[in-house]
Amino acid sequence: MKLKKTSAVVLSSAVVFGGLAPAVNAAEIATVESQAVEVEQNETQTTANEDSFTVDELIPRIKELFPEKFESASDENFHLDSSPYFPEEDIERYRVSYFSPESDSDPRHASFEFVGDDLELFNFSIDPQERSEALFPPEVSEDEALNLAKSFMEKMNLDGDFELRENTNIYYNDINRPLTEPIEYQFTFDKLRSGIPIQSQTARVTVLGNGEVTRFSAPRQQGEADFETRTGVMSKDDLLEKLKGDLDVELQYMVRHDYLSQEEEVYLTYRESPAIHEVSAKDGQYYMNGEYVDEIPEEEDIQMLADQAKATSPITKDEAEELARELLATDDENTTLHIDRITERENPDGTEVYSISYMYRTGNSGYGSSIEINKNTGELVRYHNSRGLNPNEEVDENVSYEEALDLAVDYISDYAYSNMDEYAYPVNRMTTVANDREHRFTFPRVKDGLVVAGDRISVGISKEDGSLASLSVNYSNFDDWPSAEEAVSQEQALEDIKSKLDLKLYYVDRDRDSNEQTLQYKLNYLRNDNEPTFYNAVTGEWESNSPFGQKEDVVISHPWAEEELNFMISNNILEIDDPANFDADQAVTKGEALEILTKSIDRVYPRPPVNEEREQSPFSNIDSEHELYNIIMQSVQRGIVDDSQDTFDVDSPLTRENLAFWYVRALDLDSVAKRSEIFSYNFNDLEDMSDEYRGYVVLANSLGLLTNDGENNFLPQQEVTYAQLAVANLRLAQLITSGDFR
Repeated sequence: MKLKKTSAVVLSSAVVFGGLAPAVNAAEIATVESQAVEVEQNETQTTANEDSFTVDELIPRIKELFPEKFESASDENFHLDSSPYFPEEDIERYRVSYFSPESDSDPRHASFEFVGDDLELFNFSIDPQERSEALFPPEVSEDEALNLAKSFMEKMNLDGDFELRENTNIYYNDINRPLTEPIEYQFTFDKLRSGIPIQSQTARVTVLGNGEVTRFSAPRQQGEADFETRTGVMSKDDLLEKLKGDLDVELQYMVRHDYLSQEEEVYLTYRESPAIHEVSAKDGQYYMNGEYVDEIPEEEDIQMLADQAKATSPITKDEAEELARELLATDDENTTLHIDRITERENPDGTEVYSISYMYRTGNSGYGSSIEINKNTGELVRYHNSRGLNPNEEVDENVSYEEALDLAVDYISDYAYSNMDEYAYPVNRMTTVANDREHRFTFPRVKDGLVVAGDRISVGISKEDGSLASLSVNYSNFDDWPSAEEAVSQEQALEDIKSKLDLKLYYVDRDRDSNEQTLQYKLNYLRNDNEPTFYNAVTGEWESNSPFGQKEDVVISHPWAEEELNFMISNNILEIDDPANFDADQAVTKGEALEILTKSIDRVYPRPPVNEEREQSPFSNIDSEHELYNIIMQSVQRGIVDDSQDTFDVDSPLTRENLAFWYVRALDLDSVAKRSEIFSYNFNDLEDMSDEYRGYVVLANSLGLLTNDGENNFLPQQEVTYAQLAVANLRLAQLITSGDFR
C-alpha cells in the first residue's frame, strides 16, 4: 500500500448522493427511513465450512497483530461470532469478539473481522481500559495522530494506493461531548485508481489522544473489477460550464427535522429541477433517475394521487391486531406468525399509534420487526414485512416497475388515505440497488403547488409477487407556512446556486455484469456537496442543513485557562453568546455551573427520550418548562445536587465549598464526606467553612480537585469563575476515568 503525499479535497459520498446540491433535506442525508428493525436468529448462520478457521487458529493472528495488548490475554476470552455473508463476494469472513471483565492491563472489550485464507484484517475495534490517558490535554496533536494513522495503514499493507480525505475529523453536533470521553482523531483514506478516488473504497482509522489506534476498517474486497481508462476524459471546466447552462431551479418547501429536540421547521428553498446526480467524464451524459441521459428531459406536470381524501375513523387495539395479522399472513406451512406485543404510544409529532411487534418463526430460526398503525385513523404509519427475509436470495422479477407503481397507489388508497389528496406521483425514479427485492417509490407531498421536501409516502413493492413490502408516511403539521411571495426571484436563486457548483472526478460503482460478476466503474464528475447546506429562498443566504446543527468557531483568550476554556467551548460544554465581551474571570452562577459540570461528565440531551413522561422536579421553582430542567433532573439522578431543599437558586453565585460538595457527590463519596469527624483539618481559614461542607472540602482538596492558596487557605466562600471551573472540571474528568479511582 502507498499513501499519496499530496492532499486533495475528496468529497463525502454519503452527501454526494443527496441529489440536490443546494438543499439536501436533513431527513434524507442523516437518517435511514425507519421502516424496520430486522432480527434474524439462525443456527446455521455460524456453521463453518470444512476449510474455515477455528477461533483457536484466529487467536494467534490477533496476538501477532497486537502483541502489546493481547500477548498475555487468555484464549478463553476470545469467541467466534456469526460472520456476515455478501452474495457478491466469494470469500470467507470471520468475526472474533474479546471480553475480559477482570482485566487490569488488557482491553476489556474488542472485536475483529478477518477475510480470506490469508486472514487479512478487515476491521477491528478496541475499548481501551485506561481512558484517562486519552483525555484532554492530548498527548499527540492532530498532525501527530495523522502520522500514526498513516503508519498503521502501512502496517496493514492494503492493496493499492490511498489518499487522505480532508475535513473528516470535524465534530459538528449540538450534543455536548463530555470531558470524560477520550479525544478521538478520525481519518478517512480513499483508495485510488490511476490517481482517481474510487467512491465506494475507503479505509478509516481512529487514533485516541494518547496515540493509541482503537478502530480500523478496510475497503470491502471486491475481487476482479473493470475500470474505464483515463483516455478521453472530458475537461472539468467544459462539463461544469455545460452543467450550469442546463441547470434550472424550482421553489419548494423544505422540512428540517432536529433529531435532538424532535422539533421541525419549514423553509422555502430553491432546488435543482430535475436533480442531476453525476456527470459522465467520458461523454458528458447526466446521471438522473437511475440512468444516463444525453439531454435533460422536459419537466412533467405534478399529478396528484387523488382529488379528495377519504374519511377516517378510530381503530381499537383488537382491530389493529386484526389488520396486522391480515397484512403479515404467511402461506408457508413451516412458518408461524407471532404477535409479541402491542403498545400504545405517541410519536414525536403527536400521532397516537399502536406499535405492533411481530416475529416469524421457522424451526429454530426467527425474524421480525414492528409496524405502527394510527390509533385515530386506522392507517399505516410505518410498515415493513420481513416475511421470507433472505438478503442473499435472488428473486424473479415478475412485477414490472410500471405495474408496481399502480400497486403502490392502490396500497396507499387502502392503508394511507387520509391525506392522499396532498401527495403526488413520484417526481424522480429511485436509483436501483443491486439485488434489491423491491420496487421502491417516493410520493412527495405538495402544498400550494410546491413540493414539500421531507414529507412523503414511501412504498416498497415485492418484485416477485407485487405484495406490499413496506410503507411509511411523513406528514408535518405547521400552523404557518412561509408564503411563496416572500421568496427571492428564481433568477437570483439560479445564479447563487450556480456559484456554488463544483465537480470532482471519481470512479463510481454503477453497473454490475450479472454474468461475469465484475464491477464496472465509470469515470464520473460528482457534485461538490460536501457542505450540508441549503439555500434559504426568503433570505437568499446559504444556511447549515446539518441535522444536528453546526457550531461556528469561537475562540477566546485567557492568561492561564485559555486551552481548557476553548476545548470546552468546541465540545458544546460551555456556551458563549457574546464571545467578544465574555469575561472568563467573572463569577459563574449555580445554574450555569451545574450545566457546565453536568455536560463535563455526561452527555446531555435537549429533551427526554420519546414518550418518556417528565418527572416532577424536587424543587418548587423548577418546573418541566424551565430551561435548566433537564440539567437539574440529570444531576439529581446522578446525586450531584441535594434534592432535599425546597428550591434551587440558579442565579446565586457558586462558592468553592459548594463546588467541593458537588464534586464529591459526583464521585459517589457522599457517605464518606458526611463523616466529617474522621478528618483532620489543616486549613488556616477553617472558621470560614460551613460545618456541613467540611468533609466535602477535605476530600475535594486531598484528591487535588480544588487546591489551597499559597498560605494554606482554602477560601471556601470565594466565588468560582468560569476559568477556575474549566480547569477544575478537567481534573474531575481525569479522576472519574482513572483506573486507580474506579
